[in-house]
Amino acid sequence: MSKIEKALHRVDTKGRGLEIGPSHNPIAPKAKGFNIDILDHASQDALRQKYRDHGVNIDAIEEVDFIWRGEPLDELVGTPEAYDYIIASHVIEHTPDLVSFLQQCSRLLKPSGVLSLVIPDKRYCFDYFRWPSSTGDVLQAHFERRKWHPPGTVFDHVSLAAKLDGNIAWSPGMKGELAFVHSLPAAAAAWQEAIDSDDFIDVHQWRFTPSSFRLLLMDLVSLELVDLTEVCGFETSGCEFHITLERGAGVPNYDRLQLAQAILRELADGILANGRAG
Repeated sequence: MSKIEKALHRVDTKGRGLEIGPSHNPIAPKAKGFNIDILDHASQDALRQKYRDHGVNIDAIEEVDFIWRGEPLDELVGTPEAYDYIIASHVIEHTPDLVSFLQQCSRLLKPSGVLSLVIPDKRYCFDYFRWPSSTGDVLQAHFERRKWHPPGTVFDHVSLAAKLDGNIAWSPGMKGELAFVHSLPAAAAAWQEAIDSDDFIDVHQWRFTPSSFRLLLMDLVSLELVDLTEVCGFETSGCEFHITLERGAGVPNYDRLQLAQAILRELADGILANGRAG
């Protein structure tokens, strides 16, 4: 199955949808007949200007219905239970408060609505050297009601960003030499900017493997912080995996210990021996 087919699996494509942050690569474009609203951080014109010199098809950037300025998503949209589905590809790892993001998506979904997520696998992208996020990490961010990424997270994001033969994302089994993307002084400068600036600095706040995301999700549902449960998923292909969540489906039927052990196996499978795969 293609990336788009996986993302749309278990999605009522005849229903009303919301795609968050599609930018120049929408999964369910209006141009192909989807009844969908687009939520992004800038207008269509601003996004086309932003990506004009990035070698992408800026004509694929569609009209933005809701421009996000940091407010809760459900407040921005203004209509609860409005959507049959929400799509968020490579979005959740950027959210300062992951719990609030999932809660806001749930409030926007109809009772049987689904949230389709495409998530980078930290083993096969520039997050390679960073540890998977724990439930405690996510709970702390929610307790603090974070709206910004902490300076320490900005430092780690920059100082540990990796590339494999110059690529910041790769597939399982690829061979090559590992290197850092940025220098330590560059990371220090980013850290200082995060301290001094009032601007939102975008980084990967969260890192996942498929099992670490499932363990986190089960914990959040068990703690009654989130009411979204996996109804289907596709394991890692390229640098990403897919998982679709449904409202009100109950606590996931996972074994926490088995998931914790699976995380260790996944991390071991992703290790590049001496900077080379295999």
